[in-house]
Amino acid sequence: MSLSAQGTINIFNYTGYDLSNSLIAYSSSSAGCYPYVSGTNHPIPVVGGGGSVQYNSFNTSQTNTPPISQWTVYNATSASTQTAPSPILGVLSGVTTWQSNKFSVNYPGGTGVLYGGASIGVITCGTPAVTTLTPTPAIPYPFTAFWFTAGGATYFVLQ
Repeated sequence: MSLSAQGTINIFNYTGYDLSNSLIAYSSSSAGCYPYVSGTNHPIPVVGGGGSVQYNSFNTSQTNTPPISQWTVYNATSASTQTAPSPILGVLSGVTTWQSNKFSVNYPGGTGVLYGGASIGVITCGTPAVTTLTPTPAIPYPFTAFWFTAGGATYFVLQ
């Protein structure tokens, strides 16, 4: 089953850095925004000036490059790790939507980049979305980032 209320998430890396993502989906209509699901991929390399990946559901995320083969599922009192595909992940796809991304960039080969980590989207349940991250004198990010939805899909663009 590829039921997918969370929709598709498209990630584009147009930087000179490798990109790692911790993707978060949850139910914004329930108390505490549970269930809450998170999964991490490493890395999306720069390929010909831009790398990308598309995830269509939790249950098929292990077939992508880079794969997300495990998702952590939280409820109000506990957490469990689910390996994709899983019947539980199939159910959660129908009741969650993509909410945020806690990401980091590294130099090709793995060395961290100063100010190379951030969060974007609805970072805390019930708060407005952070849709753009731009460098400032106080936080000189080495990138500009965008988070938006269009046509039922979510997009994360790093440039």
